Order: sequence, then structure tokens, then C-alpha cells
Amino acid sequence: MASCFPNASPFLVMLAMCLLISTSEAEKYVVGGSEKSWKFPLSKPDSLSHWANSHRFKIGDTLIFKYEKRTESVHEVNETDYEGCNTVGKYHIVFNGGNTKVMLTKPGFRHFISGNQSHCQMGLKLAVLVISSNKTKKNLLSPSPSPSPPPSSLLSPSPSPLPNNQGVTSSSGAGFIGVMMWVDVIALN
Repeated sequence: MASCFPNASPFLVMLAMCLLISTSEAEKYVVGGSEKSWKFPLSKPDSLSHWANSHRFKIGDTLIFKYEKRTESVHEVNETDYEGCNTVGKYHIVFNGGNTKVMLTKPGFRHFISGNQSHCQMGLKLAVLVISSNKTKKNLLSPSPSPSPPPSSLLSPSPSPLPNNQGVTSSSGAGFIGVMMWVDVIALN
């Protein structure tokens, strides 16, 4: 099988890994996708839910709530208070500065509601799922377990590697394809 990169060098493999590592850095998200999106009335009652469902939040990411501090606030609450729009609670964390930044520090759900109960009941609330980003540089650079070999009926002879090319054959591009499959698997996690 021909490849676009028949002589993939270790340098290209390392470059691909560095690009992958840089794309896995923490992100900053303005809640709702625009300035002052933590406000009432919302364009649609479920617009913040749709926004949250269109993103993958991971440990280290930051949510930025932009709002008018004279009329609005943000409460981080438990799931029960989120569902019931309960704006008073012993363990609520209340923000009212107009530019609230919340770093996501652990996996699981985080729940935020408006400090105005009627605004919350009309959709000004947000639940995000934070996923664990357990892929560190050390994990990315360490080898992963080899997959099981295919049945012998599926194996076809492959050309022998040429000397001094790190085991990548000039006609198969297997190293590049393996890296691309690895990049795709990491991107899905």
C-alpha cells in the first residue's frame, strides 16, 4: 500500500507527538460562547445546555462567566439544588463579580445556577461534565500495549525494512499510519 509519507523519520513521529501534546492543553471557555451570555432572558431556555453539550471539558479547563454584576450572579451548587433552582444552600459557592473564572479541577459534573431563582427556572443554569485528562506527557511518550496479532489468514507478506531506516519500509508507510491511528485514539480520549 502506498503512503503519502513513505520514509517517515523519527523526527516526524516526534513532531506529531509534540503537536498532539500541545493540543491537549487546558482551554478557557466563555460560558455560552460570547460576552455577557450569562444573562436573562436567554435566546432559548435550553441554549446553555446545548452549548455545554457541544464541548468536552477536562481537568484544567476554565469556565468564564461574563455577566452584569448589578443584576446577576453565579452559584455553584449540588445536583439537587441545580434541579430545583434552589438559590440558598449551606454549601453554595456564590460569585457576583461580573467576570467569574472557575477552574475545573476534578472529574464529574459541576452545576451552576443564576442567583435569581426565576432566572434559573427559565433556563439560566449550566451543568458540565468534566472528564479526566489522564494523558500526561509521560503517558503520551510511553509505549502502549501491542494489539493482538490478526489471524494468520489475514497476514500478508510485507517487504523487509531497508537498512538504517528505523524499521519503516519504503513501500508501506506503516510507521506513519501507526502514528496517525495513535493520534486518532488519543484525540477520542
